[in-house]
Amino acid sequence: MLFRLDDIDRTVGFMSDLHRRLDQALAQAGIADVPRAEHSGWAQLTQREDALVLRAELPGVRDRDLELNLQDDVLTVTAGRTVEVPEGFDKVHAQERRPFKFTRSFALPCRVDPEQVRAELQHGVLTVTLKKAEAAQPRQITVTRG
Repeated sequence: MLFRLDDIDRTVGFMSDLHRRLDQALAQAGIADVPRAEHSGWAQLTQREDALVLRAELPGVRDRDLELNLQDDVLTVTAGRTVEVPEGFDKVHAQERRPFKFTRSFALPCRVDPEQVRAELQHGVLTVTLKKAEAAQPRQITVTRG
């Protein structure tokens, strides 16, 4: 069975919306502090001739709280954010930033070279560059006269 990336994105979007609605229903029922399985961030997987690039917003996530795993053409991102009482204070009275932990997997549309993967977390944005495997890159074919 073959899936297009758009179909997967649509399914993930539907599941995220369903999760948000469930959170709202639980909050209205008076169940406070329901742990969140994912954050409400943004991710985009794009393709160049030589590489795939994943960009994801991960506000407040430190590099030590981030794990990337590449296996069988699936990139899995696991991240979390903790919110701690700042040093020198005893208690937090109001807080808008919530802790979270999530795992999200991206089915890659082509083979990549696992030795040529780079990841950078800067200003809350994760950028993962996955160089395509030689077999997946376009080639110019020379035609010879016979």
